[in-house]
Amino acid sequence: MTEPTDGAGFPELFGVVRDYARRDRDHQVTALRVLSAAYLPLEGTLPTPEARQVVEEILVRNEFLLTDPVTGQLEPASVDAVVSVATSRLDEDDLRWGAACLLGVMDALRRRAQREGYETYVLDADEVLDGLETIFAADLVEDVIEDALDEG
Repeated sequence: MTEPTDGAGFPELFGVVRDYARRDRDHQVTALRVLSAAYLPLEGTLPTPEARQVVEEILVRNEFLLTDPVTGQLEPASVDAVVSVATSRLDEDDLRWGAACLLGVMDALRRRAQREGYETYVLDADEVLDGLETIFAADLVEDVIEDALDEG
């Protein structure tokens, strides 16, 4: 078993998550759900670059549009994992990464709507916009904290 070198608190679990991310859609959704729960804002868990990489690999593998096979709607875990990893440290690079990922999802939704004219576009877009709103709010909080630290 390898000790974490970057402060991550669950190297064995992360190995399982990484393996799940490379499997079928259901395993990918489970990996995203675990990452969403593991990376809560300001909970002291340091996101690893690998967490961002795993989330992004799943998104890229699904052309930024991971959907529920029954309803055709966007899989909420794909947005939740991006938001959780992006906002967990209030790091500017993480926040930029998260916004870029969600803009990629939004673009995929737009392309799908143009191609198929699907009915759930508004609901799916709303989910992504909520995620972007959370990331932008976290960015504002990060700026306020930085300003307060600079003044103090």
